[in-house]
Amino acid sequence: MQDRQTHGKFQRGGGRSGGGSFNRGERGGERGGFGSKRAMFMKRSRETVMEALRSRDMLLGGVTKSMEDLDKIINLLGERLEDWYGIYFPELKTEDKLLYCKAVLAINREDIKEEDIVPVLGVKRAAEITAAAKSSLGAKLSPEDLMECHSLARTILSLGKLRSDYEKYQQKLAGELCPNMAAVGGADVAAKLVSHVGSLRKLALLPASTIQVLGAEKALFKHLRNKRIDPPKHGIIFQHPRISASPKPVRGKIARALANKLSLAAKADAFTKRDMTAELKKGFDERYEEIMKEYERVKNKPPAAPPQAQPGPQHKHGSKPPAQHQQG
Repeated sequence: MQDRQTHGKFQRGGGRSGGGSFNRGERGGERGGFGSKRAMFMKRSRETVMEALRSRDMLLGGVTKSMEDLDKIINLLGERLEDWYGIYFPELKTEDKLLYCKAVLAINREDIKEEDIVPVLGVKRAAEITAAAKSSLGAKLSPEDLMECHSLARTILSLGKLRSDYEKYQQKLAGELCPNMAAVGGADVAAKLVSHVGSLRKLALLPASTIQVLGAEKALFKHLRNKRIDPPKHGIIFQHPRISASPKPVRGKIARALANKLSLAAKADAFTKRDMTAELKKGFDERYEEIMKEYERVKNKPPAAPPQAQPGPQHKHGSKPPAQHQQG
């Protein structure tokens, strides 16, 4: 009896032990499969990241964003210099921040010489500044204070030179990566579109209607939330001179035509590598001329004459019009 109980316990225990070892084997197999899948996914991720980093699209996006940051910094520091130097010479005003910095370095209010200002501001403006300096309302600053203003002006000019160097580098990269887009829309517009999307391949997969409003996402979402607000007609491509310098009623049509050509150019640059510069530019130029001719025709069209009132029924002299019976 005791042997049978012991044997039974051994069998039950052995069954549980065997089952436990089998379950651990299953879990070990699952861990091994998960580990192999994880290694495979990590390998693919590394390859994708390495491919993206090898692409020169990242360089184009980096230099474009750097130029945008430099523009903001130059404008901000230029405003600070205007406030600072305005204490000394408030009559000096220019729209261009870099030109203002050059004028600050060229002008000495106490001993102003017109011939020193002419190369910077021109003959007419130099004469005005020279006359204003003789009766200026500004306060007198010490040489040390003026030296600090001049130091800030030189710093802003150095940033402007750096921005100019980046612009040349941007044009070179755009000519290498997306020559068709750079020829149709300009190197600056092409670089900003690629930078906004992330890569040339992603941009090539977008339809022309999306390329047209890239950069105007806030206005687009406002329209989607409230249909009373008109949708945007253009985004980044508004910086193209043929759109920004055109009359407002035709900007949407020109932006649509340019977006169509940029979409074809992006596909050619990303996939086929064909040179379609002449064909795309010719198509866009012809469409632009058609739009402008239609606009001029409608603009110069004489206004339509107002509709004339229809004459009423004629009655003989002395006769009364027929009486109208009223229903009670």
